[in-house]
Amino acid sequence: MSERMNVSIKLESRQDGAVQVNEHRGELFRKDRSLYIRYEEPIEGEANSEPIRSLIRYRQGELLITRRGAVDSEQLFAVGGKRAGRYRSPIMSFQMETETEQLALHAEDAAEGELAEPPFTIEWKYDLWIDEHLSGRFHIRLHIQGEQ
Repeated sequence: MSERMNVSIKLESRQDGAVQVNEHRGELFRKDRSLYIRYEEPIEGEANSEPIRSLIRYRQGELLITRRGAVDSEQLFAVGGKRAGRYRSPIMSFQMETETEQLALHAEDAAEGELAEPPFTIEWKYDLWIDEHLSGRFHIRLHIQGEQ
């Protein structure tokens, strides 16, 4: 893989039977034993709002999502136990935990968990806990496709 690559990102989130799909353009790069995906999320309905800059770091067995801008949050996903995170916006702020049931990178030409060339999918299932109460169960698929 070249140092940096422009990619199309499709984020599919399932919670309690409801599906939400978001598409973005971003950048993929590799550093050490990790893949990084960087993109911006516009704030819908607010023309002058600061976009949310998202950075996803995947390495075998661990996924970290950091968001900065109109929202400031950090979530860590790793199978086995709960992982601390946080969320802050102008409206609210809270601590949260994720309990990950599954985390895998799927690619046609790569062994399970191997850092792959696009196209590939990172898939994870987790429970979200807020103030020690189960807030929701999620199944996420992050599809990455190289752009020409």
